[in-house]
Amino acid sequence: MRAPLPALLAGLGLATIALATTSVAAAPTPSVTSFSATPVVDVGKRTAVRGRISPAKATKVYIERRLPNYTWARLAVVKSDRRGRFSARLPLRTSMRLRAAIKVDGRLAPGPQRANAAVRRRATVLATVDPKEAIAGRPVAVAGRVWPARPGERAIVEAQRGKRVVRLARLKVAVGGRVRGAVRVPTGGRWRIRLVAPGRKGVDRTGRAEAAAIEFFGRNPHTVPKDASNYIVQDLSERRLYYYERGALRRVHEVVFGKASTPTPLGRYRVYSKTNGPGPAFGPKVLWYHRGYGIHGTNQEYLLRRISRYFSHGCTRNTNSDILWLWPRVPVGTPVINIA
Repeated sequence: MRAPLPALLAGLGLATIALATTSVAAAPTPSVTSFSATPVVDVGKRTAVRGRISPAKATKVYIERRLPNYTWARLAVVKSDRRGRFSARLPLRTSMRLRAAIKVDGRLAPGPQRANAAVRRRATVLATVDPKEAIAGRPVAVAGRVWPARPGERAIVEAQRGKRVVRLARLKVAVGGRVRGAVRVPTGGRWRIRLVAPGRKGVDRTGRAEAAAIEFFGRNPHTVPKDASNYIVQDLSERRLYYYERGALRRVHEVVFGKASTPTPLGRYRVYSKTNGPGPAFGPKVLWYHRGYGIHGTNQEYLLRRISRYFSHGCTRNTNSDILWLWPRVPVGTPVINIA
């Protein structure tokens, strides 16, 4: 038997109400569905955080940081746009774990994603050495700074050549994070000096700074006898004078040698006389080593700044400051070896 029409309509109305009620109950609850932060930033810089609310809506977003006791504290409050997206740039003093939350029914509801934001210490460094004394085993002045500075800490000085990394020293960090000292590279070659500010686990990351690369000479590239108190090697192809003391390279001078028509002689000689310069072309001092050939200064120092330096009548021309440095250190009888 069929039900009366009013009863059918009444039943349909109830069903419609029930469907509407079910639809309202199934509406999704807003939540933080994505969240990220810049993984590592230098101390003093800001970390970028960003994320999204779904369903999209404009609302307050609470950025929180985790404390050592694993509770959470508010770091900042930002607002999402109509598309549900939010972003901010936040200052950090130490490394920390972050999360984002919104209020749902008056209570904070954090999203499922967490982000680690690490702070990296900063450093600067300058390595200084006289190019004439850029020799393995000779001191290189290092000056730098690390921050934030920690009382009583030491910064690490390293040197890198290709893939090889060598620890050279641990230098005390002074007030203001300043670091000063001297280091020595172990061998010749192109080395880059680096200052390292060690980080602390859970606080910050290790910071590093590199100085410009420096080309170092070897300790004894010409295998000079160690029992020779003084020794000079003149390499005509390199346009350099190498001065040794007791088998260790002490100094390297960029020099001028003889031109093609009046070449500097090759061979083994000894200094036989030391005099003042006999004229302006000889500069202030001369070391005579073979039949009137000498190592001296010059009144044409500009020639020493050229790449190809073959201009003399066979003598070796130094800058006047270089010959004044060399002259008192080289006694009569010092070997002079001229090589091609």
